[in-house]
Amino acid sequence: MKKPLALPLLFLLILTSCNDTTKNVFTEVSPEIDTMRQMIKDYEAGDWDSYKSHYAEDAKIYHNKVNSNPRSIQEAIVEQKSIISQMNSYGYSTTENQTVEMIIDSKGTTWVSFWGVWVGTFAESKNKTEIIVHITSRFVDGKIDQEHMYWDTAPFVLEKIWVDNKLVSPLD
Repeated sequence: MKKPLALPLLFLLILTSCNDTTKNVFTEVSPEIDTMRQMIKDYEAGDWDSYKSHYAEDAKIYHNKVNSNPRSIQEAIVEQKSIISQMNSYGYSTTENQTVEMIIDSKGTTWVSFWGVWVGTFAESKNKTEIIVHITSRFVDGKIDQEHMYWDTAPFVLEKIWVDNKLVSPLD
């Protein structure tokens, strides 16, 4: 009588042990997403101390770079300040779609991604620009410990050419 019960239990044990227990999790609501949104607000406000507080001390920052020669958060802030020093105004569009989402991958790593449109007006020429930006950040213990950010640098190159050569703005 015990043998007929043992065979189905053994079969059930084999089936459940073969199941993949790793799960990918996707969400649009999380504390990490809130951190990403606040980091963007701090950037727009120029609140660099608060901006920096969202990052681990040893965070690796890759802005328009592949996975070599990462910057520190302090170096990234210096770069951001240099970029925005050319602008009369800057920030992320509130009329264009912004998407922020989080995944926890099969390794248990938490990633938050942001897609948005950065808008700005150059101080010297008054040229306006819109640039699509993508940011993906890895979170560990509630802090960004790795960030990958990509945007088109062409508007800044063109602005330098226009200003250096005293060309007429295409808007004139």
